[in-house]
Amino acid sequence: MRREAASSWTNNGHSVQIDLPPSMVISEGLPARYTAVQMHLHWGGWDLEASGAEHTIDGIRYMAELHVVHYNSDKYKSFAEARDKPDGLAVLAFFYEDGHFENSYYSDFISNLAKVKYAGQSTNISTINLRSMLPENLSQFFRYQGSLTTPPCYESIIWTVFDTPITLSHNQIRKLESTLMDHENKTLWNDYRIAQPLNDRVVESSFLPRLGKGTFCRQEEIESKLLKIEGLITNLGKHAHSGNGDEARPPKKGPQAISPLVLHFTERSKGSYVQVHQGHSMGLHSFTACMHIRTHPAAIQTVLSYSTASHDNELTITVGNEVGLWIGNEFVNFPHNFRSRDWGNYCLTWASHTGGAELWINGLVGEEQYLRSHYELQPGGTLVLGKDQDGFLGISDSDAFVGQMTDVNVWDYVLSSSEIRDQMSCRHNILRGNVLSWGGDTFQPLWRGAA
Repeated sequence: MRREAASSWTNNGHSVQIDLPPSMVISEGLPARYTAVQMHLHWGGWDLEASGAEHTIDGIRYMAELHVVHYNSDKYKSFAEARDKPDGLAVLAFFYEDGHFENSYYSDFISNLAKVKYAGQSTNISTINLRSMLPENLSQFFRYQGSLTTPPCYESIIWTVFDTPITLSHNQIRKLESTLMDHENKTLWNDYRIAQPLNDRVVESSFLPRLGKGTFCRQEEIESKLLKIEGLITNLGKHAHSGNGDEARPPKKGPQAISPLVLHFTERSKGSYVQVHQGHSMGLHSFTACMHIRTHPAAIQTVLSYSTASHDNELTITVGNEVGLWIGNEFVNFPHNFRSRDWGNYCLTWASHTGGAELWINGLVGEEQYLRSHYELQPGGTLVLGKDQDGFLGISDSDAFVGQMTDVNVWDYVLSSSEIRDQMSCRHNILRGNVLSWGGDTFQPLWRGAA
């Protein structure tokens, strides 16, 4: 594939379509020679729908998706002739994720969108360096036989979906989502088709996919299995004999540490909470707080409460129909549409230099909110899980957490989007918090009640 080419850009009312020259070809790795025709993008942006990729990997939907469309030029004379044939098309798909720094390779691309703002508008761009717009790692990809994602949805495409995403800044993603207009002169949002069932299709991979990515750590199920295994081993030990005829040593008595740890809050009781010993100062200029939660989505419930002598809500996180964030007694809420009673992965970030805060649920980020810019969380307070704190009344059960929580981690900086998505993984080497590390040296809970 050649790196640079002149191109025609068109707003077709559904996306931006960029025509590609026939000199761009795929000559290896596929059953025939495929010639490039055009590329286009899909994104979200409507009604807090931050993610708009058409493919998902382990349930994760990325911010946007790029499709580079080719046709089988060994067998067919044109895209029109090839598009309904089983071996007619090949599409390269690339994901976009958002980050904190501008991708300079996309600066011109994003600014050029304004030249085709309205449906039916076209322009010629002298040069586009396609290779520089793609990720460095092109060796890891998924491949399957599938269909067009727009009507008439012919089953004619060899899909190659690359695993390494392209990172754009928040601002670049927002411009991508809000620049173009549709045929009704409305902002062009959510121009994607939702993921379809595999229907017995075989998805091949050029690499060993990451195990556990996109799945929730069902710790309570793991604990139950570990306890059963422990019981079996104990029973076997009662009947096992060593070589010299002595009976095997009985198991040690006393509480045994079962990892990973899950906190079960069964009722709204003032005595059921966890006070955390702080191994790290809570005087923070920024933070990321992540946790796995399973609870009733409708009720307002306090997950984490940090209070000081001056502020009851120095840092408080609540969940429910909306996720609430208190910093220094100031409050913002994050609407969301996650209503499942199954496990959910929640991450909240905040940076004092802008006051910007974001909510991630199951690897998807919502609209950024702002509070308490240039503020520093005050050290010397009390950190509690599962209950709210009141300066006059002490522990309150009015917004008590009822459910299960695990993997509560806090960092003194804002994690990258890929690091936040990794928090959904069950891998043993997942990044742990340096302020509150679940199960680590900085997590030393002082138990109160029957949490």
